[in-house]
Amino acid sequence: MKHAFLIIAHNEFTILKTLLSMLDDERNDIYLHIDKKAKNVPNDIKTLKLSKANLFFIDPIKTYWGDISLVKVEILLFEAAYNNGKYAYYHLMSGVDLPIKSQDFIHEFFNKNQGKEYVDFWTSREHIRSLKKRTSRYFIFTEKTKSGGRFTHAYASLFRNVFLMFQKAIFYKRSHKLELCKGSNWVSITNDLCRIILENKTRILKTLRFTLAPDEIFIQTILWNSSLKENIYSLPGDNKSIRAIDWERGTPYNWKNSDASELLNSPKLFARKFSSEDIEIVNLIHNKFPENKI
Repeated sequence: MKHAFLIIAHNEFTILKTLLSMLDDERNDIYLHIDKKAKNVPNDIKTLKLSKANLFFIDPIKTYWGDISLVKVEILLFEAAYNNGKYAYYHLMSGVDLPIKSQDFIHEFFNKNQGKEYVDFWTSREHIRSLKKRTSRYFIFTEKTKSGGRFTHAYASLFRNVFLMFQKAIFYKRSHKLELCKGSNWVSITNDLCRIILENKTRILKTLRFTLAPDEIFIQTILWNSSLKENIYSLPGDNKSIRAIDWERGTPYNWKNSDASELLNSPKLFARKFSSEDIEIVNLIHNKFPENKI
């Protein structure tokens, strides 16, 4: 079966175009959401036709960091792909990600490990404390603190902080029926897990409303509380993700040309994130797989 690549893009359209080029394979369908707030979206992105892969544009919504809108757009992408056909895997990616293996290698990898769920879980003490902090109280006006002018931002932040302090003062903590988990929102999942996500979308949106950064919680929580929990895949060793993401040097770190050897020799399949300010590494990776050129 084909693979569905679900892409969330906000900016950096040079990187996005490279990503689309590298995914242009007859075994792939691509679903693209460009943030409704995005400015200066190039016309050649809006009208782009790939030569091998099918490219579908998702009706845009506005998204904000830390807000439930990010969960909503991910659900929109999963839903569009699921309703369009049954896929072997659904890969959720940012518009500043790139594959660092060939399409043949990637498809062969998933064929060999069919049925596994590639979802990262962050279980350190620091992440568990962060999860409790983000979900135990109500975070209101998350959207407003990331949008509008200085006046809107200042008053939204003030009211949110006052309300958080009030909840803390009266020792209020939210309770959740589901066991909540946390991890990266960039995942590769099976058709079965995609179906379970969509079956539980109303419940999870209600559960995670007014939490902070719910996009790092919702897929992990659904998977952990499902019958597919036993299918979680990880690579051997401490760094178990199939995505090369460096949280030590950044939030996350932007890969640079000096990192070329590390990336090209990595056992990972994908990497994030890249910047047009370091376009040399982007071009180097793109040129490594010359079969995909727009």
